[in-house]
Amino acid sequence: MSEYDDILYPTHVSPETHPDALARTAVLFGMEPPPVQHCRVLEIGCGDGGNIIPMGFELPNSEFVGIDSASVPIQHAKRVIERTGARNVTARALDIMEIAQDFGTFDYIIAHGIYSWVPEKVQERILGICRDHLSPRGVAFISFNTGPGSHPAVEPRHDEVPPRGRR
Repeated sequence: MSEYDDILYPTHVSPETHPDALARTAVLFGMEPPPVQHCRVLEIGCGDGGNIIPMGFELPNSEFVGIDSASVPIQHAKRVIERTGARNVTARALDIMEIAQDFGTFDYIIAHGIYSWVPEKVQERILGICRDHLSPRGVAFISFNTGPGSHPAVEPRHDEVPPRGRR
């Protein structure tokens, strides 16, 4: 059991993470993303599967893999997957720090709502997973929190002193 099992975060559909939305955005940036009708998708921090399970129904010829270090939401996701018969969706309790090189490649990798809340070594691992497990034309979606004016919403370190005249 993980510390993330103590406080459960319900997940929901996030339309901006759907492979079709990611592919359209990629095309606008001049990329040629993999076709969404036959793609492989990894969601890091999938929680109870509230985002990937509906995608599995929409894209029955694609494969969806959700991972989360919290086992309680993953057990819920597995029950929903079994009850609904979504054969193209898999949910696994797995710490992202333990993802091995043989985990496979994915056409779309989603890390929505976790990057801003994890330590720097985990952030680096998320980026490493994208580097090592994204297919050649693949698309990664990593959301992060920002403050007004697109400034990072990060608390200043306590050992840093702001420059004189700026507080």
